[in-house]
Amino acid sequence: MPTTAGDVDDELDPTTTPDERDRAKAPSGPLPSPWVPGTRFSSYEIESRLAVGGMAEVWRAKINGLEGFEKRIVIKTMLTNLHHRADLTEMFVSEASLAARLSHPNIVDVLDFGQLEGRYFIAMEYVPGLSLRVAHKRMMAAGERLPIVATLHILRDVCEALQHMHELADSNGPLGLLHRDLSPDNIILSTSGTAKLIDFGAARATARTPPGRLFVGKYRYAAPERIRHEGEDCRSDVYSAGVILYECLVGRRPFEGSDTDVIKAVRSTVACDPLLRVPTLPTSVGALVRRATAQDPNDRFGSARELATALGVCLSELGASSKERDVTAALSALLASTSGAALPPPHVPAPEAVPDAIEGSTSDLGIALNEVEIIEASGPLPVMVPLSQVPRPVEDETRRVTVSVPAEAFAPSSVEGSRTVSIFAQNAVDPIGGAAKRGGTSVVGWRTTSASTPEEHAELEPAVHLFDYGLKLRAEGRHGEALDAWEKALALAPENRLYQSHLRRLRAQLSALRQSQDRAHPDRSEDQCLMPSLRSITQKVV
Repeated sequence: MPTTAGDVDDELDPTTTPDERDRAKAPSGPLPSPWVPGTRFSSYEIESRLAVGGMAEVWRAKINGLEGFEKRIVIKTMLTNLHHRADLTEMFVSEASLAARLSHPNIVDVLDFGQLEGRYFIAMEYVPGLSLRVAHKRMMAAGERLPIVATLHILRDVCEALQHMHELADSNGPLGLLHRDLSPDNIILSTSGTAKLIDFGAARATARTPPGRLFVGKYRYAAPERIRHEGEDCRSDVYSAGVILYECLVGRRPFEGSDTDVIKAVRSTVACDPLLRVPTLPTSVGALVRRATAQDPNDRFGSARELATALGVCLSELGASSKERDVTAALSALLASTSGAALPPPHVPAPEAVPDAIEGSTSDLGIALNEVEIIEASGPLPVMVPLSQVPRPVEDETRRVTVSVPAEAFAPSSVEGSRTVSIFAQNAVDPIGGAAKRGGTSVVGWRTTSASTPEEHAELEPAVHLFDYGLKLRAEGRHGEALDAWEKALALAPENRLYQSHLRRLRAQLSALRQSQDRAHPDRSEDQCLMPSLRSITQKVV
């Protein structure tokens, strides 16, 4: 895949090197995971490993409930060869503690924290989609950039998530919670068009905890005052959002080179001006980025909400449509433009790339399996079994298939007025009250139920689950059922351009395949010519 200077992976540039004493105690490389697909514990069943990074691995799993209830989730766990690091364990536990207090449509929900045979895990909401990093790189590989309006919608969602974080409080007052590791890797673009913020391993409640001695995050996105150790507040996260906006609009990051070069540039640059590289950008958008990335925090937007408001004004000036339409149209375009491109190999971090103690993040996971699945679903159908090897169908295989919709598709996403049930006391800065001290082989955990979510978010969730279910069916060669699932998803979200394009493409592929088989075997009956996976959809694609 072609790359530019702006495409260099952050995960290949750790902010620090590991402590030599810890390296001596640690194994030379990642150990085999004790989990395999099909592993069951508590109410969870492991499906597949989505990705592995320098600190953690992420698994797709499902919750098995009563009467056949199933719901896909993600389980994140530390690598087995890092459990000797008490500092990293504390960082992992703290991430669960803080993230569980957040409940917002633009933040991935943390559902559970537990321990199995000494192995800590965080269960989270599963979001079918692409990271902003992957979306950006796929567009750059095609010689394009994400559309301006889609980029503004995405960053507006991010600002809404940040504002929720920054305002978080408990009985003792505001926490002063900051993300501190905002980057395109930590933003997931759902197939619904909604952006969701992830990875709170570097977050800090500034009103409750003293500043650390070491730098946390990625230099290329960090605010100047953070690099200079001159303090940090919500405007530091605003700066990082501005850098991401610049990168998506221009096609490369404002600061490149070695860490030393980046630090020097960040300290000396008055502001990042995207118009210097792309003069055709709207003037108002350029002014917005310059203000968000101002060297002096006093010259920036005073809050993430202020930046979100300014993004909304720019969207209105540009005549933007709905977020669902604009962002899913961008996702559809980037998948269509790169459907024939080779997928990059999974990122395998080097052993020495483990960040020190409270530094870095756990999001350096490269392209994940679920992202590969979405990209592959935009390409040709999987190679099918030769017709000569297909057994003669039985009579009932010729009937049209109706999808048995998965239970989670229409499960309520929230309970009105429900409360969060956890082991937390009123103070959120007490990370899982002693959970890290517990051992044993049993599952230790808590579960949370999110507060009520906006109606629009609740309406889109069933469509997201149905589309994801269709991806699974298509990969299994169950094309008729996939077609049904995607039709139902589109009926629930008629403005979604991604669902429209996938449905249209699958119909065309199946129709072409049927016609090809008819030409190859003109003397055979319809039942003999059609593959089993096509018999059920003959009437749907003609």
